Amino acid sequence: MGRNSKTNSNMKPLNITSQAKSKRSDKSWYILSAGLIISVTVIFILDLQFFASTNFIRNTLNGKMLEVLSAADNFTNRFIDTMKHKLIIIDSDIPNSGLEQPVSDHFSNHGNCTWPPLNLQGRTPLNRTDIPIEKLDKQFTFMADGHYKPKNCTAYQKIAIVVPYRDRQLQLRIFLNNVIPRIHRQQLEFGIYIVEQTAGSLFNRGMLSNIGFVQAMKDMAYDCVVIHDLDILPEDDRNFYICGDNPIHMATKVEKFKYRVPYHSFAGGISTFSKKQYEDINGFPNQFFGWGGEDDELFARIKRSNYKMTRPFDAHGHCGSVQHSGQRTGNDRMKMLQISRKIWKQDGLTDLEYNLVEKRRKQLYVWVYADINMSKVREKLKKLNSPSRK
Repeated sequence: MGRNSKTNSNMKPLNITSQAKSKRSDKSWYILSAGLIISVTVIFILDLQFFASTNFIRNTLNGKMLEVLSAADNFTNRFIDTMKHKLIIIDSDIPNSGLEQPVSDHFSNHGNCTWPPLNLQGRTPLNRTDIPIEKLDKQFTFMADGHYKPKNCTAYQKIAIVVPYRDRQLQLRIFLNNVIPRIHRQQLEFGIYIVEQTAGSLFNRGMLSNIGFVQAMKDMAYDCVVIHDLDILPEDDRNFYICGDNPIHMATKVEKFKYRVPYHSFAGGISTFSKKQYEDINGFPNQFFGWGGEDDELFARIKRSNYKMTRPFDAHGHCGSVQHSGQRTGNDRMKMLQISRKIWKQDGLTDLEYNLVEKRRKQLYVWVYADINMSKVREKLKKLNSPSRK
């Protein structure tokens, strides 16, 4: 009996301790549960805020990304179009060979006018309709005194277009109707100089080109001079009337040559020069009266002056031909080329002599009327080629 009582008295404290531990355990569980509930609630609230913020950021980024992608797409298209205008260096020593030269600074943005321009139309057929000069004046009202300058931006380059001319009124009107809108879309500042030779001597394209260069530079400091045949006209306005580090030949695919270059050193039709380049090569030879030879000598002068002829990418070099009546009188081309090789530094801009009969500023062009004394030029040639000078 006493042993049982003792045993019961010993068990009682054990029950109290167990209950206390159980209560503490329950309390801890409640605290832990409450903490978990609070944590989950906080996380849920934060997650909602994060989700909302993420959606906002995502939507914002999506909008910005669309803008970025759109801008990138526009840039890519312009970049691809620009790279299509890359120049091909023509090796003077290897026929029909070319090393691609990436477009350099003359295809980057300069001044205020966008370059390359954005409103080009690409290749379009020539308009061969004969439109009276009075209607052309009304059509191209942005021209004044044979000159155009963009009003809202600074042009990339200032261009003088020099056209040797004699008695081709129909071709002149077709020329103006095709060249003016194309170069106008290029947002270039330009002046057109129609250089006409008086009657009485054989036509001298090279000498008229030199006269046009001199007269144009007297008017303003042009960056570039374009020697332009009247009957060869660009079909593509991506064939830019500009100058680069080397002289540029624009007429790479001419209609009358079945849209091909007749020979690798061909420099006729349309060629562009910076002022320095034209002076370095001493311009065209003055000795070539009649038709033929002056372009071949021009190409040789480019090579002798350590320049290389460059040509636009073939896709943009198409030029239409405007037919005209009348016979061209030839000359002793091969003999003249042999002589010019020896005297080219003395024959050109350096010994240019002519009589300026009239210089009149019309709306669409500057008319330069010059008299060339063929006998005097030939006499000078004899002196330059005399044995005493060799």
